[in-house]
Amino acid sequence: MSSPRGRPVETRGGWLGGGGRAARLQVRSRVALIITLAVSVAVILVSASAYVVFRHDLLDAVDGTLTSQAETLNSARTHGGLHAALDLLFSPPSLLSDQPAEQVVEAAGLVVTPSRGSAQLPVSARVRAVAAGRANGYFTSTTVGSVPVRELVTGFGKGLALELVQPERNTELERLAVSLALAAGAGVILALLLGTGIAGLVLRPVRRLTAAAENLATTRDFGTRIPVEGRDELSRLAVSLNTVLAALQSSQLAQRQLIADASHELRTPMTSLRTNVDILASHIEIDAEARTQVLEDVVDQLDGLGRLVGDLIELARQEGTPEQSRNTEVVAFQDVVTDVLADMRRDPHVNIKDSLAPVLVRGVRSDLARVVANLVGNAAKWSPQGTEIEVRLSVDKATAVLSVSDKGPGIAAADLPYIFDRFYRGSTERKVAGSGLGLAIVRRIVEVHGGEVGVVSSTSTKGSCFEVRLPLANP
Repeated sequence: MSSPRGRPVETRGGWLGGGGRAARLQVRSRVALIITLAVSVAVILVSASAYVVFRHDLLDAVDGTLTSQAETLNSARTHGGLHAALDLLFSPPSLLSDQPAEQVVEAAGLVVTPSRGSAQLPVSARVRAVAAGRANGYFTSTTVGSVPVRELVTGFGKGLALELVQPERNTELERLAVSLALAAGAGVILALLLGTGIAGLVLRPVRRLTAAAENLATTRDFGTRIPVEGRDELSRLAVSLNTVLAALQSSQLAQRQLIADASHELRTPMTSLRTNVDILASHIEIDAEARTQVLEDVVDQLDGLGRLVGDLIELARQEGTPEQSRNTEVVAFQDVVTDVLADMRRDPHVNIKDSLAPVLVRGVRSDLARVVANLVGNAAKWSPQGTEIEVRLSVDKATAVLSVSDKGPGIAAADLPYIFDRFYRGSTERKVAGSGLGLAIVRRIVEVHGGEVGVVSSTSTKGSCFEVRLPLANP
């Protein structure tokens, strides 16, 4: 992997990432921790729920025992009187046994029958309210002599309340709590191990993509392709990266080809220009007429070099600027064509006939003008002097159609597939001045504007007809 300035960035293994910045958790580590956290929360919730449910069931069992004893005593009181019920009270009670400890309390708080053999049960205002009949019976958890107990307070005839307590089975709860804690801890450790393994498996395709990107950053070989496996999101990412690599490779090849073609095209005029300048700078005596001819050649060669350099700059601008970054606007295409034709009609040797329908397209006005100027200029270059060049602008469904027809010698069939290539010049074309970039610039501009350009017809008797098709704008 490379830094923004091109220096390789070292990566650090283990849980922490590396590089020149502060260490951060790697993605794999973060995924593992997230999985561990999720599983741990689930294990803890299940354990806590199990503890709560078990404790609830345990208290229900104790409450059932207390309720059953209270019903027995109340039944004895109803049939045999209070004394018969008091005789049934357990003696001696013990808070350490499984049987309830009991106590009968008056509404005033006086203990009628204390709990023998144990500490006195607490008598609260709520207990007195139950004895007085102002409140219903209830269950509660409390302590008696530091022993956790479950207490039932219920009415026991007129003006009396019965308190029954039984020790809670905390030993079982403690064993359950320890077991659940050990199980939760083991679950967390297992979740961490599984999370680490799952994160490694899930991120394996990401590591392949990272390795491929690092190799590409090092080798700069845009011909490299990333293996695509499956049809998931990472596979689609690999396909997208391969598409980007293909575009970069194509751009790189086009750049190298442009440099090679430009070097080749510049070599001949530069050599000729150097020769003529050497003649003028030499001490060889030449007559005035020859000197004038050499000077005219130098001027023509400089003009040709200027046109070639200008076309190269324009082509580089067109190819280096993506469509979405251009400041486009809705353009009245017929006005663009009219302005270009007005400039070209200043040459008395150019005879242009036009038929322009109003058309709106979206694009860059100067670029569209360049398309019209190049096509009409190309037609004027090949048309015999005085012959008519026909320019038509019409609408075909949702498409603007610009056609430029000339009466020239036509294009050889062997040259038709290549006339829009950079620096391509047919055998007859080499006899005419030009850079060989005009039609290449036209094609690039039209493609950037979402259209297409081609030769509709070309014969030696009727000349050639070029056609540009652009999508209409939605005003």
